[in-house]
Amino acid sequence: MSTPDVDVVVVGLGAMGSNTLMQLARRQVKVLGIEQFEPGHSRGASHGETRIIRTAYAEGAAYVPLAQRAWQLWRELENLSGERLLEKTGGLVIGPTGSAPVLAPITSATAHHLPYELFDHDQMRKRYPQHRLDKQSAAFYEADAGVLRPEKAVRAAIRVAESSGAQVLTGTEVTEIIPDPERPRVRIGHKEIVARHVVVAAGAWLTRLTPAAMSTVKVVRRVFGWFESDHPADYTIERFPVFIRADATDTHVWYGIPSVDGSPVKVAIHFWPGLDEPVDPTAGARPPDNHDADLIAEIVEQTLPGLRPRPVKLQSCMYSLTPDQHFLVGSRADLPGLTVLGGFSGHGFKFSTAIGEIAADLATQGKTSWEIAFLDPERFA
Repeated sequence: MSTPDVDVVVVGLGAMGSNTLMQLARRQVKVLGIEQFEPGHSRGASHGETRIIRTAYAEGAAYVPLAQRAWQLWRELENLSGERLLEKTGGLVIGPTGSAPVLAPITSATAHHLPYELFDHDQMRKRYPQHRLDKQSAAFYEADAGVLRPEKAVRAAIRVAESSGAQVLTGTEVTEIIPDPERPRVRIGHKEIVARHVVVAAGAWLTRLTPAAMSTVKVVRRVFGWFESDHPADYTIERFPVFIRADATDTHVWYGIPSVDGSPVKVAIHFWPGLDEPVDPTAGARPPDNHDADLIAEIVEQTLPGLRPRPVKLQSCMYSLTPDQHFLVGSRADLPGLTVLGGFSGHGFKFSTAIGEIAADLATQGKTSWEIAFLDPERFA
């Protein structure tokens, strides 16, 4: 039997794949990364100029150790790349007093002894008057939250990986992945690459490349917009924390990111009834339209009165949603020789440094010391 071409192939070099590639290369693993577009592209879910990072995780206390590790690794990537990728701004979660959206991060903070503050309506008016709230609203605040620069982060991780010995193919489409416990293979055009292990981090394209793993995942369209203010100093990273805001049912959820590097304020919908428009990843998310502009503008007009209510720019992206909105990280018995990274459900980017470390563990050791059982790709089987 011939020797494999490489030890590990990483398919997809967005947030998760780029960090996996870097982690493997820094461990002196012979690794090849394959990306069908160019690093930092806007066809997936690793773009949009800014992303939120937070620690007291409303989606579950099990995420907190991963978030803490991700912070450490983001700072490490900054040092390795010489790039400024992370700005600490603090973070707010806003909702009705006593509602699940406000209580959920308190649960995570309490479980992991994280400091936080709770503001009522009057306290919010004094501290963050940019927000319009009714008397029944409250806000959870944590200092350990901030903003990431996604396109720069992806490109930085790939540069570090290449400088550590990784091979990279861009503008190259993977047409098939063939599982095998010892010699999984990746097909590009008429060529077949043999590896000891394959990490599949292809985002929405996982639905085509590993359909068994993604059978319960739906890919939907989301839109974010940027808004200017007549008083831009009120919306800088020093004065306007990142925020997530929700109604009492936690079904209408949107978020905002301050002005970074002089950019307008970013506001986007995370979840909203009736907005889950299916997307074929090969075609990409439909461009924003007037309906998108009107919906986000209405939110801004009602809740952020200091912003001009028409977006100066809109952009589309794709969410890969699992039924429980938790990630898929690990292996499946029906996909031997593969590690699957997917279904990040619109809240995964911040974890990509930690997920890359975990994926490198799985690819080289078949296990990791991190607790990821709740992310098992077989949990829906």
